[in-house]
Amino acid sequence: MNLFRVLCLVIVACLLAAGGEAQAQNGLAGGVGPLVGTPENPLKVGIGIRIDQVTSVDQKAENYGAVVVLRAEWTDPALAFDRDEVGREIQVFNPPALADHARGLGAIVPAFVIHNQQSNKWIHESAASLRDDGHVIYVEKSSLTLQAPHFDFRKYPFDTQEFFFEVVSVFPSEFVSFYPLEKYSGLGDLLGEEEWILDNPRVERSTVIGLSGRDSDQVALAFEGKRHLTYYVIRVFLPMLVLITVGWALFFLDEYRRRIEIAGGNLLVFVAFNWAISADLPKLGYLTFLDFILQCMFLMTGALIVFNVALRKLKVSGREDGARKLDNYAIKWIYPLGYAAIVAYAIFIYLLVP
Repeated sequence: MNLFRVLCLVIVACLLAAGGEAQAQNGLAGGVGPLVGTPENPLKVGIGIRIDQVTSVDQKAENYGAVVVLRAEWTDPALAFDRDEVGREIQVFNPPALADHARGLGAIVPAFVIHNQQSNKWIHESAASLRDDGHVIYVEKSSLTLQAPHFDFRKYPFDTQEFFFEVVSVFPSEFVSFYPLEKYSGLGDLLGEEEWILDNPRVERSTVIGLSGRDSDQVALAFEGKRHLTYYVIRVFLPMLVLITVGWALFFLDEYRRRIEIAGGNLLVFVAFNWAISADLPKLGYLTFLDFILQCMFLMTGALIVFNVALRKLKVSGREDGARKLDNYAIKWIYPLGYAAIVAYAIFIYLLVP
């Protein structure tokens, strides 16, 4: 009888223990959701990039300065709080305080770097707001210098350049995923840049190798820049046209020695032009459109001096009629058609061919 009672008590205890364990497991399963920031459920972060000012464009150093407003948004249930207990729906933090708060709760704070940053980033203002459901909005306004390695000057000064502002996640893509905030991205209305016409902003999302050495998400603001051509027409092309006209007018002088002196002066002017233009550009391994035109003008002016020297030699040797025929042929055909061919070839090779 005693043995039977002991067996009954053991069976009842096992049943109660099994029931209690099953109830506890169900309670945990229903009370805790999947954690964010894991390969199964990466933290989704929205990134907005708005450039309010472009402070400078240094094409020789291939970089530009900007004043930028960065915005990041994400939701993490681990950061949620009781609004009745706190007494408000939204809490405002400075960024270090939010990071400490999230670290204390075991939550992930998405970190990022500016991929093409070249200088220190001077933060003017920054703040973060936390809503009771765990939604976070982080905003900062800063100024910095950014690399522009995609500059291509082959069509200079008719070139269109690409500018980028690249934000890359510190965490691999399997833990933190970026997506663009189109509404909070773009260019400001008053950029303060007079030399360039900046437009066509667009937000691009991609995957790059991050600081961890693994694939990380990147959101970039890309935009285009074109030059104000009025400046180059007045300061460069109009003086070049005047020099070409002066070179052509030399053929109407009967004194070949005077022609040589004036052509030599034009040659020095072209040298000065070349130095002035090259001072604004890096030391390129290729010719730009303007370089090609200038070098051809330089060679044509040099050839003009040699041609006039040859004509004077013919005149001195008593073959003045032959010199006049060559001179007349150069006035009507060689000089004007030569420059027309140079300009047409430059336009085709540099501006029309992709």
